[in-house]
Amino acid sequence: MSNLRVCRELDVDESECQALAVELLDKLVNKFGGKYQADGSNYRYKHTAGVNALVEPKAGELTVDVKLGMMTRALAPQLEKEMNRVLDDHLNGA
Repeated sequence: MSNLRVCRELDVDESECQALAVELLDKLVNKFGGKYQADGSNYRYKHTAGVNALVEPKAGELTVDVKLGMMTRALAPQLEKEMNRVLDDHLNGA
């Protein structure tokens, strides 16, 4: 297994951070496939190819922990790039 972690401090309240988490997850699903579901105030993303992620939106912070199986390790750079792009776009007001 390979792990990937993206954590961003954001100047937003919890509901805005929840909305950003859903936006990020929607973009990941559209680009890579898979699905996600709410797990309390967090979200779990899964892809049948062996990608499992926990997205934790809180007031002022969004953390994404991704576990990649052997067959999906090559996706790590693409996943990290897409997550950072979405979060950077938000921080820059795009």
